[in-house]
Amino acid sequence: MKSVNQQPTVRLMNAAHGEVLMPVVGLGTGGYGKPDGSGGEYWGPEQGHNASLAWLTMGGRRIDTADCYASLNGIGTGWVASGVPRSEIFITSKIDPTSYDQVLERFATILKSLQTNYVDLLLIHWPGEEPGKPGITIPPCVKEDGTWKECRIQSWRAFETLFNQKRVRAIGVSNYEVNHLLEIFNLNSTIPSVNQVEFHPYWHEDELLDFCQKQDITFNSYSPIGAPDYAITLGPTWNAIPDLRKHPNVTAIAKKYGKTSAQVILRWHWQQGIVINPRTRDPVHMMENMSIFDFQLDDQDMMTLGYLNRPMSKVCGDARLIL
Repeated sequence: MKSVNQQPTVRLMNAAHGEVLMPVVGLGTGGYGKPDGSGGEYWGPEQGHNASLAWLTMGGRRIDTADCYASLNGIGTGWVASGVPRSEIFITSKIDPTSYDQVLERFATILKSLQTNYVDLLLIHWPGEEPGKPGITIPPCVKEDGTWKECRIQSWRAFETLFNQKRVRAIGVSNYEVNHLLEIFNLNSTIPSVNQVEFHPYWHEDELLDFCQKQDITFNSYSPIGAPDYAITLGPTWNAIPDLRKHPNVTAIAKKYGKTSAQVILRWHWQQGIVINPRTRDPVHMMENMSIFDFQLDDQDMMTLGYLNRPMSKVCGDARLIL
């Protein structure tokens, strides 16, 4: 299997032990589908194993996972099977906000599943759950008024404990809006190293990006191509996500540079200083995703991609609603 040269990295500026270098392009492993094939592409242990093995074999060095991903155990077996030294692999995992003790328990489970004794980057997965979302187990730290602030604070304190114990190399958050980030700032605490959020031409919170970059919080995009396999919409008030790769403006720009649609979308992210987690099980697409550093979009094309003629819409829930 063909491999690529060493991948570019960014240095994490906050909440990091020493020089922590995060590869710009990572492998997303959180599928939206079910085992029966409904809802999109399914990622279980087998898919996680095969994808992470292929990714590492061809030169990818960052893998993004979470304690709730069905592929988690497969990431552990995949990286071991690759033969790549653990010290050369950057693994991100995530835990939903809960009590201090539960965070520590879940982290121990993550290490066991991943077959490692540390994680490079640990993120609070969400600031909480949207009000009224069905089928959710609510932890005791959620207040009667539905606010998740106490869970977020306890989780961050647990993250700091793990960080101080050097069981994680860096800590951060995911899906945090500015108000959620300010809660951490108000603790006179460690500033998160990373904020991982949904970001693509159909959904880009530019003010949030600007805030994070001014605070030296590395901005990390998941679903950077809009998750074209995802077959479920958020509800009647949201627009369905069309396949970004087929938008005529995107295909025209791709043709101009002799690149694929996915590559110009990923390049659009990187030219804004955003690290990316494209998800794929296809080795051809993996290679394409890593091959975005040999061209540059001009200002007009950057603007075109940022203002596509489609209503803004998104793949995952709306963190702005989380109390």
